[in-house]
Amino acid sequence: MDADRVASALAPLRTLLAGDGGDVELVAVDAGAGTVALRLLLRDAACAECVMPRPYLEQVAADVLRRALPELRAVTVEDPREGSPGTAAAH
Repeated sequence: MDADRVASALAPLRTLLAGDGGDVELVAVDAGAGTVALRLLLRDAACAECVMPRPYLEQVAADVLRRALPELRAVTVEDPREGSPGTAAAH
């Protein structure tokens, strides 16, 4: 699992979020641990309530990424609507 594969696998999630004024950027990939860290980006403050809550977003991101990256164990999302990074979402 490398950053290029993860970035490519993010396309469906980015499309999903774009409809609500959001996006994600890849922050880190830890291939050894099988984890991916993302950062939620919002177009403006008006979009803040449109994008799904962080715990749900982490689960959706994990589900989407596992389609291309079966070795993925967890996804965390830094959410600007919260004061601290997200927690791991694992199956």
